[in-house]
Parts: sequence; C-alpha cells; structure tokens
Amino acid sequence: MYLKRRHLEILREMKKTESQAEIEAKLPEEFQIRAIELYILGFAELEGGKIKLTEAGKKLLKISDSLDLEGLPEVIADTEIIKMLELLEETGKVPEDWLEKLKERMLADENGLTEFGRALLELYRETHPVVYLTPEIVSFLRGMPKIGTLDELVTYKNSKLYGDNIVNALQAMRLLLISPPTEKGRAFATTPAAKLALKAVSMIPVFARAIVLRKEDFEALKAGRSNAELESMGLTDEKGTTEFGIAVMATYEAMGRREEKVLPIYLLDDGLAVLKAIKEIEEKYETNPDILPTEKEIARRVEVEDLGAILHLLESKELVERKLVKNKDTYWLTEWGREAINFGTVSPDAMKAVTYAESGDVPIAEWVLKAQEEGVVKVGVTDKGRFYLKLSRSIRRKPFLTRYDAAILAKTPRKKYIHRDELVGLVGDYVGGDEKEIIRAIGEAEAKGFVVELQNGMVKLTELGDRVKTAIENAKLQEIVKVKFSVTPTLYNVLKVIYEELETFNRIWKEKGEVKGYKMDEVDVIRKHLSLSDDEIKKALTMLRQLGFLGSKSLTEAGKVLVEAYL
Repeated sequence: MYLKRRHLEILREMKKTESQAEIEAKLPEEFQIRAIELYILGFAELEGGKIKLTEAGKKLLKISDSLDLEGLPEVIADTEIIKMLELLEETGKVPEDWLEKLKERMLADENGLTEFGRALLELYRETHPVVYLTPEIVSFLRGMPKIGTLDELVTYKNSKLYGDNIVNALQAMRLLLISPPTEKGRAFATTPAAKLALKAVSMIPVFARAIVLRKEDFEALKAGRSNAELESMGLTDEKGTTEFGIAVMATYEAMGRREEKVLPIYLLDDGLAVLKAIKEIEEKYETNPDILPTEKEIARRVEVEDLGAILHLLESKELVERKLVKNKDTYWLTEWGREAINFGTVSPDAMKAVTYAESGDVPIAEWVLKAQEEGVVKVGVTDKGRFYLKLSRSIRRKPFLTRYDAAILAKTPRKKYIHRDELVGLVGDYVGGDEKEIIRAIGEAEAKGFVVELQNGMVKLTELGDRVKTAIENAKLQEIVKVKFSVTPTLYNVLKVIYEELETFNRIWKEKGEVKGYKMDEVDVIRKHLSLSDDEIKKALTMLRQLGFLGSKSLTEAGKVLVEAYL
C-alpha cells in the first residue's frame, strides 16, 4: 500500500472528468507517476488519455469523502502505517508515537481505529495490486538488499541515483514492506512475491518493456485465454500460457499473501559447547567403543551450568538423540546437530527477522540488527539463516518446559494480549529472576511455540500454549514452578506410552497397594517401548507423579491434556 494525499485529490477530480490532460492541468505535480501508482494499487484504470475509477477507487473516494485533505500529511498510508493499523486492530494497543501518526491521518483516536481507519484497512485487504514491472523497477529490486534497516535501503537508493518513486511502487505492489519505528529505527524486507517476480523476469533474455498483469489478465490466463497484449509481453504463445506467464501469475497470487510463520529456532553458547563435546566423544568412540556420550562423559569435557537441562533442550529440537547403549543412557548428534556445529549460535530474535520476512510480514529493526550481528542476514538471508530456517520448518519439536516457561504460561491471559513489559513484571513477581533473563525466556517460550510476540511488544498465547497452560493448571502448578524444568522429552515420552497403553496400565493399577513413585510392572511396560534405562524410567514416573501428570493409580486429566497437546 502506498497512498498519498495527492492520490485522493486526483480521485476527487476523476469524479468530474476522465481526461488525464484536464486533471494534469489542474494537478501537474508528478501527475503521471501518481496516476501509475493509482493504477498499480487497483484504484484506477488507464486507457489512452483517460483515467477511470475502478470499483475499489470508488470505495476509496466514498470512505475519504468527508476528510479535509489540506489537514492531512502528504503520505496517508504506506506499508509502515498499514502495519500500525493491523497491530492496533489486533491487539488494541500500539506505542504512543505510532498512535500520534495514526491520529494525524484521521486513522485512529484514543478509542482505537476510526471509521476511516477501519474502512481503509478493510479496503487494503479487499484490493489486489497490479503486477507492474518495468526495467527500472526490476533493476532496483534485483540489486537492493532484501532485508535490513531502512537506512541501508535509503543509502542503496541514493548511491544508485534512484528516486523515491521506485520504493513507493514496490510498496504499492506489496513487494516491499517497511516496519514502524522502534527504539533502534525502522527495518524493511522484501516479500516472497518479490522473490517470485525476480524469478519470473530471469526467464526473459532481454527485459526491455513493462510487464503488466491485472486481475482480468490473471483470470484470462487461468482460463487459458489470450490476447495480443498478453502475447506481446510473452505471457502466452500459440500453445497457451508460457512458463514466463505462469511465473508472473505466481507473482500476482503471492502479492500481499501472508503465510503461517515458522517458529524461530535458537542455539545458545552452552548448547553449542555441548554439541561439540558430544562430537568429540563420538570421534573417540569410533576407535574405542567403551567411550560413550553419557551425561557423565560429556560433563568431563564441557563446563556448563545445567548439563541435564541443556541435553533435554537439544533433544527437544532434534539436535541430539537419546539412546540406550550398553545399558547406559547416551546422547548422539543427529544430522541437524552435526550441521548446527558448523553454523554456530543463533538467537530467537535473529531468527524472527528471517521467519517474519519469509512469511510476508515485516520484522522490526531490533530483530534485523540481531540477525546481522549473528550472521543470519547480510544483504539477504545467509547460508546460516537458510539452514536454521530449514531446521525450524523440518523438525517436530518435543516438549521442554522450564520454570520460566511455566510462569510465562501461568501469567499470560487467555484470548487477549499482554504487553511484554507487564508480563516480565508478573513473571518476576511470581518466580523471581532479573529482567534480562525473563525477556530471554519469553523469546525462548516463543521458539517453543507457547506464545507469540508481535512487533509492538504485545504477547499472546498460541493454541499450543493455551493447551499446555491448561495442563499445568490442572497439575500441581506450585510444584512445577519450583523445579528448573518440569516437562522434558523423556518425561513426555514416558507419559505418552502410558496414554497409548492405558488399558495395560489400568490393569497394573487395579492391583492392591498405592503407588507413590513407581511399580516395576510399569517400568517393564515402558522399557518395551522406549530406549531408556530402568533408572531413567523410574525417575520419570516419580517426577510425573510429584508434578501431578500421573496419579497413584491413574493418568490425570493434566497428563492427558499434555500428551494430546503435542499429538
């Protein structure tokens, strides 16, 4: 979206005449550029010397009819303003400086979106821009950084002597998004549609004319129809729609589309150190099979604060695999873990820069700067960024719940947003910890899929988070928040076996005698299904009962909800 006051002035003149010459005589300043922008936005049709209102253009005129244009800023709505509107509508709260920007455009007031703000956002969602790719636009798009801070984009634009109109056109086509300002400035990202546009034009040996695809053209191509104009652009030939035509259609379809965000992954220094220690042990194991990557052996080679927790966390991300070897619990690198050693550490915020951009949304400057610092992005997504994005998409995360995770879930309300700063205070009051630690824990809880934090700092439970919150509330929450970590992949796997073999366990539990920790009959059943030592199974059963996921003679409702949350 890119809407200027001048666009509305032109639309108002179009009520009186369709003659471009007449309107240009009255509003000469960059008229042709503004007219093309209206065309790209889907608000006007250009035909010979005429400029005609589309249905969307008529709607825009209607919703803006009562506005005093003289009192509005030059730019009424761009991708930055649209993102502010979306976040205000979604969460009910945006930073004060954002709200001021919306107020001066008559898009919001103290009560939220105004009638004009709601109508403009609705119109933005209803309309579809036109594909309008000129050699100049494509040249800019091809050479520009694909993600970064706004200062970097401006520097590139100025160094190549491009005007602002290129950036405006890319925003109008939804190929480029600019974030609202935060403490660290503003960020930008090209969208997946931009990648498809570049892929499409790479199919043309010489790109010398504008490629245009309107809604009616798209529908004609979809229906297998052609005309002289489509053929002249190379979108069709005597056989039908060309490969190039199919690629331009894919670009059109992707414009403005938002895909489900991939959960960000993270690997911190202590986790990387443990992976390296396991690799070293595995290398020694090849020549000496008595040296196994047990927790005790790993502890000899690496100094970290809580090795057990780190091993569980690595297992939850499929970076290590737990196996019973020679009746010992051991941890082995997966292929993902082996590759992660080569790429090094990454934080949730750095990966959010990538996951947001890849989904068609815009990251904030803080995330982008973190991504640059960690080598996840440069002028685009790096090999490291692509690896961790692939890892995020491919793995099936296993449950791992720390004390902080439990507190975050307990203090995040259902079905509404809470600001991160408020959540940090509530968690600190509940379980202690300093602000920096809790902020990091919120990022990690997001990477585990429990919560989502948006660009305006508002946090909300995910569907998974809501289910796990229900599980811990039905269990012994006060006991759960006392321990460093309550749910691990091992505990969950034991609980899942009980859930799946409930008839067998019900028979065991019917026998006389209360079960406080575990029964050997229980251990015998679980041993058949999991590669764990008896000691680990006994520990897991005892812990599950202490925390309320397993009763003395039953699978509790909390245990059932927890298992089903991850199925």
